[in-house]
Amino acid sequence: MKKYALIAIFLTAVLSAQENHLIEIKPYPWMKVSYTGVATVFNTTCDKLPYEDPFYYAQGDTTGFIKVMEYVANHEDGELYSILFTMGESGDAKYLFYREGVFHEPAFVLHTDHLSFSGTGIIIARGSMNEMFSRSQIYYLKNGRIKEKKQPFYGINIHSQARKDFFIYETKRQKRAVTTIHKGENVSVLLAEFDEEYCYYLIQSVLGLTGWIRIEQSIWIDETPIKDLYFHGD
Repeated sequence: MKKYALIAIFLTAVLSAQENHLIEIKPYPWMKVSYTGVATVFNTTCDKLPYEDPFYYAQGDTTGFIKVMEYVANHEDGELYSILFTMGESGDAKYLFYREGVFHEPAFVLHTDHLSFSGTGIIIARGSMNEMFSRSQIYYLKNGRIKEKKQPFYGINIHSQARKDFFIYETKRQKRAVTTIHKGENVSVLLAEFDEEYCYYLIQSVLGLTGWIRIEQSIWIDETPIKDLYFHGD
């Protein structure tokens, strides 16, 4: 019986480590952090932390900073991070990562709405702040260093509407048009690819035709040709 009890405990621990947990940031429940494995969850403003916590009154505006959790983001290096969240002065959501024992400045900051941790160093950040759409970016964290892993395209899958007439093209070079999208027509925005100045979007018409459109980065809501593609920022 003791043998089976130990097996049951082991399986419970394994399943718990693989289980995905969700934190809704207080008082911003639409901001979410998911993680696998074990974390010490606080999800409280810094002024309500225990006195002995290094982030109690560690920031200037303690009510504006929320200590989300303490977490080992990569079990291979075993580094423990204190992860704080703030909405910022102009509503720019960001997460600050502090290495254990180094509390005077963050190791790095991610400006995003949502985070997802695999426990193996992979972090997926998703948000629309200072972006043209809700963009998912993937990072790899190891030994205190974080690096974005480039993607060939960014998935969008927005169902929107044309605000003016425009062509969609066979290629991103914009030479040969596939068809015209007319003002008021429903469209699907499938993918995006960036360069330094422009963003290229793969569009699908209501008839199922696909083609590329080029839009300047940081275009404002009253200038965009597609209703839901515009710069979400100051």
